[in-house]
Amino acid sequence: MAEIVYSEAQAAQNLKDKVVVLTGGAQGIGAATVALFHELGAHVFFGDWDEEKGRRVEHEIASTTSDRGRGSVSFQRVDVRDYSSQLALFDAAFAAHKRVDVAVSCAAVGEPGGWFEPDDLDLETVRKEPIPIKNTIDINLTSVLLFSRIALAFMKASPATTDSFTRSLVLVSSIAGITEAPGLFAYSSAKHGVIGLMRALRPWAPARYGGTRANAICPWATDTQLLAGVRERWVAERLPLNQPGDVARCIVQCAADSNLNGKAVFVAGGRGFDTEEGVASTMPQWMGRENTVEFLRGQDVLGLGTGWTK
Repeated sequence: MAEIVYSEAQAAQNLKDKVVVLTGGAQGIGAATVALFHELGAHVFFGDWDEEKGRRVEHEIASTTSDRGRGSVSFQRVDVRDYSSQLALFDAAFAAHKRVDVAVSCAAVGEPGGWFEPDDLDLETVRKEPIPIKNTIDINLTSVLLFSRIALAFMKASPATTDSFTRSLVLVSSIAGITEAPGLFAYSSAKHGVIGLMRALRPWAPARYGGTRANAICPWATDTQLLAGVRERWVAERLPLNQPGDVARCIVQCAADSNLNGKAVFVAGGRGFDTEEGVASTMPQWMGRENTVEFLRGQDVLGLGTGWTK
């Protein structure tokens, strides 16, 4: 697998004065990413449902001085399940700077427990609709689809940049989006969906939206609130553990590097690796050589889907 290496120099050069919109920025990976973009001189507009934490992050970051230039940071409360709420965040960025250059969908929630457990599931309890499962899918997948649609519209309306930078959409998935994840029924389903969205966007967005790129980030165990239930044993077993800043650097690198498009970056122990390269190169092994040849011919016929999707 090709390693995705963070280049501070490249990020500083390409992201200074760029306008970034990010959801899920009040804690963990999101907050670390907001701070890094700001440090590099970007203008960051971030949202989260937790207003108290979001305001605290905004205040802490705004009180620091970036060596890269006059970046800025602005928070507003966003419920990603509400389309108009996400739209308002983009409106704020566009009203202030007349453009959006980078969009990062980072909002996520963990698995709602108990809905698939044999001890809890029978012909009586199954009659109760599992609203928490639907809520998890809405936050972890549906909102990402809507976020991407809004982002593309604002990027399309933005004036061209004067440098070689191409606009970037970065979607945060998970290791649970590319491997099996026993017990994470709603979470894994949603995170697999985010990878599917990225794969649908990677040929489409560059061709139809002025070179806009799409990448996905797939963190393994990261020291955030989502790992709380197993963190103690994970550390005792000396397994690789990301810090939020490690994942933030992978997000920022995908945003900054105009050569990166269509990557699913597995982040483990602080390092990022593109898994899509392996999927593509081994296709004859897992699909069969003849099937692969025919499949690729079929993909040429389908193209960008502009005909048959109508």
